Amino acid sequence: MKKIRVIYTFAGIAGLLFLFSCASVPAPSDVEKTDDDNFITQDNESRQEGKVIKEPKPISVQNTSNQLETEFKNLLKRIELKVESSPKATTANRGFNAPYVVTVKDENGPVAGLELTVNWPIGRTNDTVTYSATRIKTDSEGKVSFTPAAPKFAVKDKVTFYPSPVSSSSQIVKAAYETAVSAPYAVKSEYLGYPGGLLYTYDFNEKGNPTTNNFLLLQSLRNIGVNVGNSPVSDTSYFNMPVSELYKETYNIVGKSYKFMVMGAFKYAAPAEETADGATVTLTADITCIDMNNGNILYKTSFTETVTDKNKWTADQKCRKILAEKAADAIVYGM
Repeated sequence: MKKIRVIYTFAGIAGLLFLFSCASVPAPSDVEKTDDDNFITQDNESRQEGKVIKEPKPISVQNTSNQLETEFKNLLKRIELKVESSPKATTANRGFNAPYVVTVKDENGPVAGLELTVNWPIGRTNDTVTYSATRIKTDSEGKVSFTPAAPKFAVKDKVTFYPSPVSSSSQIVKAAYETAVSAPYAVKSEYLGYPGGLLYTYDFNEKGNPTTNNFLLLQSLRNIGVNVGNSPVSDTSYFNMPVSELYKETYNIVGKSYKFMVMGAFKYAAPAEETADGATVTLTADITCIDMNNGNILYKTSFTETVTDKNKWTADQKCRKILAEKAADAIVYGM
């Protein structure tokens, strides 16, 4: 095709420029080329021979993200989540006997089609728990039903339900969490059944020396239905040895007659503080649960408690009782 060269008079060019200045500016998609005058409109180029610059129209974009977040916040103010029912505690490797049921309502009644996020435990290492999450929508009655898979480990935690956030904004996530509801997720150790276990647990005095078997832990476990007795090994020097040494010595005596053994020490975390008004005692419980079948460590935990009372002895006894009850609960739901 031959190249057309058009020569315009000064007056003609001025008139054309005036007409273009009065015309509406097209968007980038409206660019056209005409054979009559050979004008070509292009963005971001300087005026050259046979070309005229036309700035594109500004594009108006609606901020849908902010709109969704605003609507979500308004929704959270109107609705209420409620746990209608939840299953009883189960045992590791056994499924729950019923689902978790949660309803969502507002001032007009059930809220249908609302997406909720569910968080629940899926694993643990000692006292560190990991979680999984899924999303489910409320039915026509504003209800969701959730049944976790049979848990493979003991744990005492919770299942949490909350409206699924519409963005990852920290404010939105925080607002969603503030409307959350939770229900207990309780799974007992599978090692608690017959024939039970042994306790190699001792109280230590303020000087750091073992004294006697911890009767309070023995009593606390028996009170919640766990069959336990004191270990046949009474030599306290095993506290200074690897756990495997205590296991070997105990196994040589009882074999596989018991499912588990608990090695525990209740010690002073700091010297007792005594004043004219009373005394303060701080104790730490160190607990290790051992599989009597193979010597593997099933669970380890440690926690500290402080008690103030009228004198050192009463503060000491109260503190040991609290620790014993906590240790029993930790063994049942952690081992």
